[in-house]
Amino acid sequence: MLLSRTELKKLEPNIEARAGLLSPSSGIFDSHTLLKFLHSQAREKGAEFVFGTEVIGIERAGAKYRVQIKDRDGISALVAHVVVNCAGLNSDKIAQLAGIDIAKAGYKLHYCKGEYFSLNSKYRNLVSRLIYPTPEQVGHGIHWRQALDGRVLLGPSAHYVEAIDYEVDETYKQAFYNSAKRFLPLVELEDLAPESSGIRPKLQGPGEAFRDFVITHEEKAGFPGLINLIGIESPGLTASLAIARYVGRIMS
Repeated sequence: MLLSRTELKKLEPNIEARAGLLSPSSGIFDSHTLLKFLHSQAREKGAEFVFGTEVIGIERAGAKYRVQIKDRDGISALVAHVVVNCAGLNSDKIAQLAGIDIAKAGYKLHYCKGEYFSLNSKYRNLVSRLIYPTPEQVGHGIHWRQALDGRVLLGPSAHYVEAIDYEVDETYKQAFYNSAKRFLPLVELEDLAPESSGIRPKLQGPGEAFRDFVITHEEKAGFPGLINLIGIESPGLTASLAIARYVGRIMS
């Protein structure tokens, strides 16, 4: 729904913009609570979880897969008819361990980091909706959102990195301030503080055209029973239950 400046100010009086596009169903949820709930539900249905474990090998063994794992107790293996690779930032490496040529398949991942900054507590409950600027090539742009505790968060930024590092790069503070100033002219640079960061596993590299998630059964590639989920970025969390249902249909 397109909004005029007057209509936008009625909904978000603290935000400055010429016009807006309203998405009534957009929002946030508590991801930690969701994951705790799903973990509990899965355990009740007989699923076993092995945390702190690294997959170091996957080989075809007849109609099954032998998955070699390493934990603090050493190296062991398990056998499975179906292997679902949803390893996030390492999903391309897992696919390669299973025998997929990730260069040929186009599965090579590129790390895209995003920082978040928070606003001073005086801005608590400043907005009641997600506030997005015009989208950028590699991300949605630095947007505003109200955290579950009422704090206002800005982010994420989007820039490619070579290694996984979750430290917030404070050199981006000025860019965050410049973005925030467009929507809230009264904000000052000292009102911003580093909050957190995350890394997205993108299938497209710098300057390349957008590529969507890969969710596929690798049967045609000669790996029946291997299901790869590659390049699942942050929307994959929101869509996690729908993705799970889709993978379930592939497995059945």
